[in-house]
Amino acid sequence: MSEKLNALKPKHPSIGEVRGLGLFWALEMVKDQEKKTPFNTKQDKVDGKPTVVDRVAAEMMKRGVSLQAWISHFVIAPPLIIEKHEIDFAVEQLDHPWR
Repeated sequence: MSEKLNALKPKHPSIGEVRGLGLFWALEMVKDQEKKTPFNTKQDKVDGKPTVVDRVAAEMMKRGVSLQAWISHFVIAPPLIIEKHEIDFAVEQLDHPWR
């Protein structure tokens, strides 16, 4: 999963950081990769404002991929019994969430 998720960062300027180990990963969403300016803040979440990660997670859920949306990042932690083709499908959906 490491190779697949890290390959997304150069293709998507909104991915600030990819971090994780094994099957436990996080993708940070940012306005600017260099400055790592987040799309949303903790206060946005507290105020009930829609966040970018919530919108992307909702779209991904429509496509059959479950992500845990936090304030400015996703947590990706599939079950340990996941199959390679399921990982491939999920990463493909992340690569093209708005088609």
